[in-house]
Amino acid sequence: MRDIALINRGMKDLNPLIIGEEHCEPGHRYGPAARRYTLIHFVVQGCGTFYRAGVNYTVHAGEAFLIRPDEVTTYQASETDPWFYQWVGFDGSLSRRFAELPPVFSYATNWAGEMLNTEADGILEYRIAAKLFELYAELFAGQKHKNHYVRRVKDYISALYMQPIHVEQIAEQMNLDRRYLSRLFKEKTGQTVQEYLISVRMEAAKRHLSRGASVAEAAQLCGYEDACNFSKMFKHLFGVSPGKWKTGK
Repeated sequence: MRDIALINRGMKDLNPLIIGEEHCEPGHRYGPAARRYTLIHFVVQGCGTFYRAGVNYTVHAGEAFLIRPDEVTTYQASETDPWFYQWVGFDGSLSRRFAELPPVFSYATNWAGEMLNTEADGILEYRIAAKLFELYAELFAGQKHKNHYVRRVKDYISALYMQPIHVEQIAEQMNLDRRYLSRLFKEKTGQTVQEYLISVRMEAAKRHLSRGASVAEAAQLCGYEDACNFSKMFKHLFGVSPGKWKTGK
């Protein structure tokens, strides 16, 4: 077994604490045990069983198993094909994100193995932290959570509301079906994408009118080619025409 305790540098985001590897004997068992940090084992060869929260997981080469802080776990090598695994333990503010992962997951790159091959110089922990960020990017950069799409829609509308954009165009930019995007956005915000687009445009229209823009200018600045359509929408939302709203100010 090779187990390397690192210097705790107290890095804010991802702070490496330990790395190691072991060619386990058949049936080799570890635990029950708990740690105060996040620990990931990358199974390089063979297989074994990971016990967590009353559930047994069989883990094969090409998969990793995750141990969360203060979580009591046990793991045992196969009797016939014992595993060889490499691990990395770390804490830091971004380490909490790893709790979103399933207990067992596949990986494309064995970052623990790369960390073990990192030159052991005076900045070893910083080199390993760089690898941890690459691991973080592999595991999370490609995940598209619902809030991710909602934020992207809002940012897209905020940047381009003054152009004649429409829901189909926004869905195409998100690479999503329009119906799915509309349903998702309504679920998270209580508004449809179209309603949100209109609300952003109308709030911008009030700002432009307040600064002295004409109704036609405000319409154009908010992405409406038809000033009459703009005026109808403005009155529908605010109960008064944009011209009267402007003079009333």
